[in-house]
Amino acid sequence: MTATEVRGGRREQIDGLRVIAMTGVLYVHYWNEHPTLESVRVSLFFIISGFLIGTILLSAKDSGATINVINFYVRRSLRLVPALLLMLVVAALFNMDGIRESLVWHTFQMSNLYFAINESWKPWVAAHLWSLNIVEQFYLTAPLIILFLSRRRIFVAYCIIFAISVIVRANPRELGVLAWSNIVFSFDPVAAGALLALVKDNADVKAVLTSKVNNLASIALIASPFAIGAEFGHSETYRLLSIYALSSIVLSSYNGYKGVSAYLLANPATRFLSRVSYATYVYHMALWWLIAGQWPDLYKTGPVTFFVMSTATVVVATASWHLIEKHFDALKTSFPVTQPAALAAERA
Repeated sequence: MTATEVRGGRREQIDGLRVIAMTGVLYVHYWNEHPTLESVRVSLFFIISGFLIGTILLSAKDSGATINVINFYVRRSLRLVPALLLMLVVAALFNMDGIRESLVWHTFQMSNLYFAINESWKPWVAAHLWSLNIVEQFYLTAPLIILFLSRRRIFVAYCIIFAISVIVRANPRELGVLAWSNIVFSFDPVAAGALLALVKDNADVKAVLTSKVNNLASIALIASPFAIGAEFGHSETYRLLSIYALSSIVLSSYNGYKGVSAYLLANPATRFLSRVSYATYVYHMALWWLIAGQWPDLYKTGPVTFFVMSTATVVVATASWHLIEKHFDALKTSFPVTQPAALAAERA
């Protein structure tokens, strides 16, 4: 099996990109709070999420299979809830940064709304959950949009979501919305990923986005703040341009890079880290609270904190996968998202 092939239904190079996004999260929190390319790791995570769910549901729709929306949500819960619930239980047990007061918000995937309303990142041990909330809130409507609308209307729906998100987030004062609207209206990169799934098989789109010239231009665009200035890297213009550049890289990874790029994105280490990336993401802030509470020097961000805390988090995430998560994940086979049309008709 080559790096471009599917292993267990997963595109390995996409998993490699997921590891890059996860590494970016750890880097921002443990090493450098305001990196030049801050928006890149968040947008990459969002685009991958929108692309994968769009690809799965559109493939089911195109096959003529019946999509079981309830099972879709059950499967998402089986994958996401165990690690999240464990983290929240432990955080509440120690009342990390006063998390008990807002525990309901975090439990029901509304941390981003809580932080926006209060204009504060307290409790900071749950601050990272805002990006997970965006994806899960997007997933509430994704199956319904794809199930009930034609491809043309799906395209229009996601374009509208993209546009509204950009407009509201860029003009909160003029529109009279929350000042922290950027963590509530960040659906544009997720919608971009879903749009990418919608057009990924179009020959012209594929030829343009996956071309070597476009990939080189995309990498140059992503790295442009190092030449233009860090301020550009935090601008809305750069954020939107990077969504295009990252979409190009995601589609190219889906189709499969070759050579060194293929190995870097798809090797035993990235496959392993991808498997535990979700738990790593969920646990890393609470673990920081627990470990740095005993060794306060680890609250000082930098390379030492990054390597120590990243290693500890991956170890805990690995244990979590083998002891808890994989057993819930195995239950997903009992809840298929799709059912062949003929079988559905027979049972009806």
